[in-house]
Amino acid sequence: MHPLEARRRRERTVLISVFASLGVVVLAAVGFFVYLIHIMSDPISPALLGMRIDGDRVTVKAGQCPEERVRRVEVWDSDTERLLWRGGKPVTDEGKRGLLTLWDGEAYRTSSPAAQPSELPEALDVLVESDPYGGPDGVFSITEVRAADLGPGSYWTRDGVRTAAELDAVQDCGGTDESPEP
Repeated sequence: MHPLEARRRRERTVLISVFASLGVVVLAAVGFFVYLIHIMSDPISPALLGMRIDGDRVTVKAGQCPEERVRRVEVWDSDTERLLWRGGKPVTDEGKRGLLTLWDGEAYRTSSPAAQPSELPEALDVLVESDPYGGPDGVFSITEVRAADLGPGSYWTRDGVRTAAELDAVQDCGGTDESPEP
């Protein structure tokens, strides 16, 4: 093979490799852009989660769209990041719609055996998983929740006191964005 021909082959191989690499980079960028568009257009909203404490009973209300159903709720100690309790597949209609009593094993098809701590940690991190959109989570200062002036059916949220209806109304369920004022 002539040296000039060998050089041209090497140059052609390098050019093909460069263009192939550029093609992979462009395809990856387009894929990432499509993924971002999909995520940003999903009807997931800034869901709110509310909590109330009545004596030893701790209840949370997860804002939900009508088609959502709770799959699981988890309670974590915010300071130690230790899982305190988990309940899966609520059995009541209220539970499926986001009104959840924590540490009540009978209200769920499955639950961890852990009992409610006699003294709640300073802060609880609560995660609610719902189908099909995911679900809200929130960190609650137990002192703030206990100190809140909560009427019947009201819950302490990061935005102050809200009713269950207000928590559900915050959701963007594909309609207009009408967030009620607290």
